[in-house]
Amino acid sequence: MSAFAPRSDAELADWLRSRPGRVRLMGAGSRVGRAAPADGAHAVQLAGLDAIERLDAPDQTCTVGCGVRREALDDALRAHDLELPCPGGGTIGGLFAADPLGAASHAGHSPRSLLLGLEGVLADGTAFRSGARVVKSVAGYDVHKLFVGSEGRLYAATKLHLRLKPRPRAESWFAHDGLADAEALARLQALRAEPVAPAAVQLRRDGGGVTLVGRCAGRPTFVRAQLQKHALTESECAWSDHLTAPTGGEIVAGLARASALPGLFAALPATATLLWHGGGRFEAALPDAAASDALLKTAAAHDVTARVVATTAPARRERGSPTDPGAAHLAAALRSALDPHGILV
Repeated sequence: MSAFAPRSDAELADWLRSRPGRVRLMGAGSRVGRAAPADGAHAVQLAGLDAIERLDAPDQTCTVGCGVRREALDDALRAHDLELPCPGGGTIGGLFAADPLGAASHAGHSPRSLLLGLEGVLADGTAFRSGARVVKSVAGYDVHKLFVGSEGRLYAATKLHLRLKPRPRAESWFAHDGLADAEALARLQALRAEPVAPAAVQLRRDGGGVTLVGRCAGRPTFVRAQLQKHALTESECAWSDHLTAPTGGEIVAGLARASALPGLFAALPATATLLWHGGGRFEAALPDAAASDALLKTAAAHDVTARVVATTAPARRERGSPTDPGAAHLAAALRSALDPHGILV
């Protein structure tokens, strides 16, 4: 793919108005290996739109360019005792466009709940705004919410207006490894049943058993009490965003509620690795295409939705469990309305 790297919203809009042909929007490229093939398309690298344009600490909101790196935003927010309370790395635009992780716990915030508004450019170069910069002004149609999970196929979001949260007074990561399936699920259920659940929970299952990772946050006395009540051992942060596909294997990702985990455990081959985030998103590293197809075939029976997101065979990318016809119709209608000529791929 040829590449174009705009340095401003106006430069991007002018370039799109020149009708360059098919376009693939990219951030820093951290998730490019999981994107659908875009042979012959122009790559537009938006990492240069990396300004933190506004940080209103009293209002707990900010406005950032889509190319701002997650670690740069975290550093800026830390100085004001604020945080963006959702997991994930890369650029902020890429994180919200892909939304691969969702929330860190069932009671946590996902990118969708943190996006107040945005400024963007349609595929034909038309600039637009949706939502607002602050919480109290948000009204009207939530066109900006369509950006979350769209993978850049509806429009380019150049500036994002985000809701922030205060950093907790205290926090502690914990990790338990080598757990049997039943013990891990029992511990997970006990944590989820708390009136104030952990800020982050993650489960990893592989040949060595199950590892349960999490983050307790709040007042110091609350954090200490929660660790003690559940016999949690403090540790360094062991959170993982993604799995790596084994040689010749694939990554299948999707959505599975905690209640579906026993069935998902049973459906996976012994050699598979499962990574489940507390908000319900999961990834499974499978040894080959046959194992992926077997999981996808039984996914609905286990109340799981999934698709292939990483593979060495491009034709298999996005192969998945059956899609709801209503959702598919809505997605097609949105693409037709916002990008009728199919420029963004």
